[in-house]
Amino acid sequence: MSRDKRILFAVLGWGLGHATRSIPLIRELSEKHRLIIASSGAALRLLKDEFPDLDAVEFPDYDIYYPNNKHLVIPSLGLQLPKILVQLFREFRLTQKLVSKYHIQRIISDCCYGVFSTQVPCFFITHQLRFMLTGLLRCLVIPSEWFNRYMFRHYKRIIVPDTIQPNNLAGSLAHSGSIATHPKLFYLGILSSVQKQALNEDIDILFSVSGPEKQRTIFEKLILNQLPHVPGKKVVVLGKPGGSASGEKQKDTIKFNYADRQLMNELMNRAKLIVCRPGYSTVMELVALNKSALFIPTPGQAEQEYLGRYYQQTGLFQVANQNHLDLPNAIDKIRQNSCTTLPDVVINDTSKFLRLIA
Repeated sequence: MSRDKRILFAVLGWGLGHATRSIPLIRELSEKHRLIIASSGAALRLLKDEFPDLDAVEFPDYDIYYPNNKHLVIPSLGLQLPKILVQLFREFRLTQKLVSKYHIQRIISDCCYGVFSTQVPCFFITHQLRFMLTGLLRCLVIPSEWFNRYMFRHYKRIIVPDTIQPNNLAGSLAHSGSIATHPKLFYLGILSSVQKQALNEDIDILFSVSGPEKQRTIFEKLILNQLPHVPGKKVVVLGKPGGSASGEKQKDTIKFNYADRQLMNELMNRAKLIVCRPGYSTVMELVALNKSALFIPTPGQAEQEYLGRYYQQTGLFQVANQNHLDLPNAIDKIRQNSCTTLPDVVINDTSKFLRLIA
């Protein structure tokens, strides 16, 4: 691909995971091409902080509501489907305006289904070729493949941030069903915005609290209530963007309201064990750093609950149920049992990505 292309890079604004995994790709592209980044909410703020010199466009915020009751999450999302479809159409209309305004020559979309154009080559990044649903809604897994097949028509390549080998990270999300043989698929390897550093592992346990409200607050209270019963030097990151990034020290614990990517990179490198949600981007970061972790899936988030079961079965990570959380016991089990490692994992192969979109 010739230098100085104008590229629109759109990132889904649900949480921070899509933004963090896109950072190595955006960094590589921005060295040779003019990038316009598009996202919403906290994801857009993170990308603007990371790349202050790039043009940034705010896309419509989906403003998804997650109920407290895990059994109501999927029905609630179903009721919000008309609003989601409206936002997809707004994304598409805004994309056409940006293509015209900036004379866009490539479009890269990380899970923004409304971001494509018939005028330029488009590329789609996702680790979910099929949506893992629970209960009676499991019958919709196959229709979710049909939906993806329909949407994939608009893109030249579907880029999956995972390895093709049997010991992979996405499991049935990206390696099962007829869609796993789609001719446009390309497995790029792992993407991680954190890098291994030569630091002493002087933190026994790092607790990273995240997720949609009100589950984030519930998770925070559970961690803080049980923290006094967990021995060792501990650091807690509460995942409250906009709050102070300075640490508050209490006995053997340091608590941060928020940690930017630089601080989070340092903390993860220093930690012997990490307790967090099994968001897919977080999983990739842990594998990149070769760190042990205790995963506590967000109740009602079908993807995290599936990944939790998958990692428990493969032995890659340990998993605990939030509703019956016993931190001291769960952490003690991890210390007694070693986890499986993934051999020969490709991490941040940006050169292959550049060749692909060329």
